[in-house]
Amino acid sequence: MKFSDTLRGLLRRWYIVFPGILLAAAAAAGAWYVISPGYERSATQLLLPGADSLPEGANPYLFLGGLVPAADVLVRAIGSENVLNEVVEEHPGVEIEITRDITTAGPVILIVVTAGSDAAAEEVLGLLVERTETTLEQLQKVESIAVENRVTVLPLTVDTQSVPQQRTRMLATAGAGLGGVVLTLLLAGLVDGLSTHRRRHATPPRDEPTDVTPTDIAPADVATNRDELTPVAPTAVAPTAGVPTADAPKATDPTSAARHHPRRPRPPVASQPPPALFDQSRYEDEQAAAEQLNNAR
Repeated sequence: MKFSDTLRGLLRRWYIVFPGILLAAAAAAGAWYVISPGYERSATQLLLPGADSLPEGANPYLFLGGLVPAADVLVRAIGSENVLNEVVEEHPGVEIEITRDITTAGPVILIVVTAGSDAAAEEVLGLLVERTETTLEQLQKVESIAVENRVTVLPLTVDTQSVPQQRTRMLATAGAGLGGVVLTLLLAGLVDGLSTHRRRHATPPRDEPTDVTPTDIAPADVATNRDELTPVAPTAVAPTAGVPTADAPKATDPTSAARHHPRRPRPPVASQPPPALFDQSRYEDEQAAAEQLNNAR
């Protein structure tokens, strides 16, 4: 089907297309207002070595390379299902992501929180930052590491304002609008196709010309000679003396005789040649008469 035919079909079903588009727009607007945007906050923390593990007077930032495995262990401990489930139960609908920041070569922990409100995101992020310190302290306490030699956590960045995330909202709005438009176009096309199909099958087929003359009857048999249908009057016979005479047959009705008389085939008419345009004999007579006249002179 051509695009022009499809467009004409949709225009014919405007009473389906236009309300459907309006409903799709209303559904998209409703999805935009119903689904609230997400509020995202993030924080980064740096692990620093203990004072006794460094040379006297050394810069601790020059010895960060050996703390990368410790950062991975801490990420695994904080990001466990038990810890995250406790936070999610208190704040349903919150998304938490705890990883080691791979954009840096140092032991940096990245915490990203996405909540339905700015207040919830702030509260959950602060809770996770505190839990990182307490978890690291408990891990080193279990191993009986001296306080002077323990690894510490230094907060690098903590967001004080959430960033609105419109991705989920926009996807839901686009899905509602496009879905409504597609369903409207499909419904209009289906109705137009069914109507066209029903109209084509409802039109009676044209009567094909049929030969009323049977093929097994010659044209001469169809024609009827009117002279043959004329009844012949019976000849009157004089009665003979002494001989009983039978009653004369009654005269038949010409109409009924013609009706019941069997039709006989008409003899073919002899075709006559068309008149000649030039008469040879007449021309010869005229030539002979002209010669006699010349001789007489």
